[in-house]
Amino acid sequence: MIKLSNLFIALRYINFSSRDTIAKISFISLLSIVVGVGTSIVVLSITNGFREDLKNKMIGKDAHIVVIGRGLGIGNYDAVTRDLKQFPWVLEAEPYYQGQGLLRQYGDLIQGALITGITTNALKRYRENFKLLYGSYDLKKGEILLAETLAYNVGASVGREVEVIVKPPIEGALPVIRRFKVKGIFSTGYGDFDSVLSVVLLDDAQKLFGVGNIAYGINVMVDNIDKVKYYASVIFNRYGGLFIVYTWQDLKRNLFEAMYNQKTVMMLILFLFFVVVSFGIIGTMMSMTLDKKSEIAILKAIGLRSRDVLQIFVIDGVVLGLLGSIVGSAIGIIITVNLETITFAIEDFVNFLLYNYSYPIAKFFNPKVIYPEKFEFFKSNVYYIKSFPTKLEFTDVFFVSVFATFVSAIAAIVPALRASNMKPAEILRND
Repeated sequence: MIKLSNLFIALRYINFSSRDTIAKISFISLLSIVVGVGTSIVVLSITNGFREDLKNKMIGKDAHIVVIGRGLGIGNYDAVTRDLKQFPWVLEAEPYYQGQGLLRQYGDLIQGALITGITTNALKRYRENFKLLYGSYDLKKGEILLAETLAYNVGASVGREVEVIVKPPIEGALPVIRRFKVKGIFSTGYGDFDSVLSVVLLDDAQKLFGVGNIAYGINVMVDNIDKVKYYASVIFNRYGGLFIVYTWQDLKRNLFEAMYNQKTVMMLILFLFFVVVSFGIIGTMMSMTLDKKSEIAILKAIGLRSRDVLQIFVIDGVVLGLLGSIVGSAIGIIITVNLETITFAIEDFVNFLLYNYSYPIAKFFNPKVIYPEKFEFFKSNVYYIKSFPTKLEFTDVFFVSVFATFVSAIAAIVPALRASNMKPAEILRND
């Protein structure tokens, strides 16, 4: 139970308005907590944002759940698709065919590609999730969509034709070569996809690979992404294991595990940062006990118990942690919410200095100096994103704030024990 008298004394000891050394040290300790909490929230939000952005790209390319036929594929895919749509939680079910091949336009410009045949209904996910760079998403028979790196590697452009070369359906026959007109070039923002992905209509893909009326699989979108594992098990059991059923998490399990591990590493680094901050708090409390030892001696002489002294200094540590957490959380949330604006402001400021001061000075000393490129955190011709993606999770805010307060309280215990063990007679005699 905290005594009001102890709380009053503890708050009196933390006085940032005075100009003595203790106040300055206390302020520095508070500032370190604010910086630690604010930085932690921003860093974790960016980590969450990149993971969420990648997840959306994964789902945009494939789906929440992918039903794949065993062996050659799904022959009765129209019936299976209609059946899947009967589930109340299925928002969309679209068949697709997928295979590997080569793309070629001029001479030696040849590149391996993942050729995906989809329905016109499935194209809306590409429109919603991937940035169209050139052309149109209105795909028709005999046309193809190319991811930007793949298009660049084969020298393709909108309106021109590319050759698609695939393995023949009959062993020993000549490769199948077919020309497609490039309808559009898009960016997924994910290098692994952009270097191989090409899209044609399902009918064109089936003819190209010579598989007839067979789908490689069916992409399924559901109403609740958090229940995909349960939904996948329902679909698997529905067909008695006839099909292989993957969730979007299964398709890139290693990648997402690596991203979750990355967040764990971030948390560990932040933990070490707060450990360093705790030494500052210990130093602050130690200095405070030395500065206030006469007051402590007088208070103990008139009846203040050792455990009350212990409580006073622990309260000081908790107050520092709480204040730092509240202010740091507020600053971290504000920065996270406005990170795009802040990013653009920094880019504009750097470019202002670059073009108005740095370049003219460099030009004065070296007339042959090249005009500098525009400074961008994410180059518009390289990255799909223009700013740091963020996702603010209040569980992160809560965890960081509680942890910072806990560290501050623990750090205050050692100085508090020292203060509580002071002998008033000895201190007053020496003073």
